[in-house]
Amino acid sequence: MTTLELNAKLDSIDAGDTATLFFKDGEIIRGGMLYNSTQQRGVIINPDAETQRRFEAEEVAKVWRK
Repeated sequence: MTTLELNAKLDSIDAGDTATLFFKDGEIIRGGMLYNSTQQRGVIINPDAETQRRFEAEEVAKVWRK
């Protein structure tokens, strides 16, 4: 996935959508996501697993949207 495609996909996810982020370090988190396209930073929260991760777009390898 190119950087442009990745940024477009991250930007297209609304606050109520569920997304799965695959990070370059191997971590995978599925949950609600907020993303700031200007700063290219965001946070993804999985309330079931009580996990969250703040991230920068360059840390993400792949994005799936449900």
